[in-house]
Amino acid sequence: MGAILGDDTARYLFNATQVRTPLPLTRGQKVDFVPGADLQATEIFALQAVAPPTWAGQSVSRGGQFDLGRVIQRTFTTIRENAAIFFGAATVMVGAPSAVMGLGQSTVVTDGGAAGFLTMAAGWVFYLAGLYMVQGMVVKAAINGFNGKTTSFSQAFDVGVKMFLPLLGLAIIAGLGTGLASLALIVPGVIVAVMWSVASPAVVVEQRSIFESLQRSRDLTRGYRWNVFGLMVIYVILSWIIGAAVGALGLATGGGFFDGSPNLWVNVASDVVVNILSAVVASAGVAALYYELRTVKEGAGPEALAAIFD
Repeated sequence: MGAILGDDTARYLFNATQVRTPLPLTRGQKVDFVPGADLQATEIFALQAVAPPTWAGQSVSRGGQFDLGRVIQRTFTTIRENAAIFFGAATVMVGAPSAVMGLGQSTVVTDGGAAGFLTMAAGWVFYLAGLYMVQGMVVKAAINGFNGKTTSFSQAFDVGVKMFLPLLGLAIIAGLGTGLASLALIVPGVIVAVMWSVASPAVVVEQRSIFESLQRSRDLTRGYRWNVFGLMVIYVILSWIIGAAVGALGLATGGGFFDGSPNLWVNVASDVVVNILSAVVASAGVAALYYELRTVKEGAGPEALAAIFD
């Protein structure tokens, strides 16, 4: 038997059967674990006491500096390396429901009948389900990719199905919290969004509960929130650029920047492309950010993260 002093200052008891790493645990060593009932520690992983393995030819030292460029590079590198899985899943689970929503919306505008509302509602439900399944799949494949491992579509899909409900619940709680913080001023809402920015990988990778994942995200982002905010600004600007490109397409087909395109299929296709890109880039970006924060704060290399899936 042993005891672990958690970041919440509570003492968690454990036995050797819960240790998931071949490294011997020594007094004072940092570990990662999943808190269980009655202050019991489970799924214990010893964090590396030396520099973690390299990734993509780069070395990352424990306790090093947060590198914004490195996060962006990892984001688009993992997208390139897993393009078939990411875009295949997003096309089916996000793109197709987006097309159904677009057609339903067009029917509502032209006919105003109940069929259009039902079509739009059905598309929205399937879009919501697909979006969070894709998020789980992307995090799974991205973390494995950081460890130099390949991920099959079926392996990623299994994680997406398993993590759908926890991620949906997390999104609802985080959305309510951010919304309430924004009621007073926009700044508190932004702060909350930054603090909770890596809660979803904590759900998928560490298999924590919703509220534990929110607290975990607060702990990981502490001391690096300006960096995280800067990354969020970059992604927002990127989304604006994509939106401007879509607006230009609508203008080229006879519409206007405010009225959109009169061509139904151009509108639907534009929404589908934007939603697919947004789902993939946002999910991969969050996975890369989570990995960077764990590396610079805890020295957890890619092998430690991927081991949770093994």
